[in-house]
Amino acid sequence: MPDLLPPLSGLRFHEDIHRYWLDGHGWLARSVTGVVGHAMTASTRRYIDSTKHIWEPRGTQIHAALEATLLGHPVAPSEAYQSWIDNLLTHSLWRDAEVLAVEHRLHCRTKNLAGSFDFLIRTKSGKVCLGDLKTVETDVAAKSRKPATEQLGAYTAMFLDHYQLPIDKCLTVVAGPGATRLIAQDPDECLGAWVDCWDAYQLTQPDF
Repeated sequence: MPDLLPPLSGLRFHEDIHRYWLDGHGWLARSVTGVVGHAMTASTRRYIDSTKHIWEPRGTQIHAALEATLLGHPVAPSEAYQSWIDNLLTHSLWRDAEVLAVEHRLHCRTKNLAGSFDFLIRTKSGKVCLGDLKTVETDVAAKSRKPATEQLGAYTAMFLDHYQLPIDKCLTVVAGPGATRLIAQDPDECLGAWVDCWDAYQLTQPDF
C-alpha cells in the first residue's frame, strides 16, 4: 500500500446522489464536471445520456482497475474491457512511479465546489503529475479525444490551495482497446482554461 497524501478533513462523496458534503458547510452546490459541462449543447447532452449504458460500465471497470493497481491491490479480470485494461496498466507512465494520491477529493468553499481527480504520481524522473483517466470505445476515438484541460485546471487550483506540493504536469490518460494515449499539459495552461470556464459558467447562473 503506497503512502498517500492525507485526505481533506470533513469532505465526503455520496455516490448514490453524486454529491459532496463538507462538514461545517453542508452540501456543496456544484461539481467540477457540472461546471465544465455547463456549455454543453442539448443535442450533445442527449447523445451522452442515450449512450450511458455503453460508456458508464466501461469507465467504471477501467477506473477500478487503475485504482486497484495504483493501490497495490489485485485487479479483477474483465471479459468486456480486458484489452483496455491491459494496455492501460502496462503503459510506461506507471513504471517506477511513486503513487501520491488515488481518487482524491477536493473542495473550494468560496466556489461552493468539489471534485475528484484520478491520480497523483511522482514519475521516475521526479515530476509530480496530476491526472485524469478517460476511456473511449475505439482506437480512432483515442487519437482524437481532447484533453481534460478545464477539469485538470480545477483540480490543480483546489489542490494547490490545500497542499504545499507543486504540480509539474497535468495529464489526460486516454484508454482505448488497443492503445493508451497520454496528453501532457503545463499546469498554467490548465489553470487559465479553468478560470475562463468558471467565468463563463458564472454568467449563466442567476445566483451570482
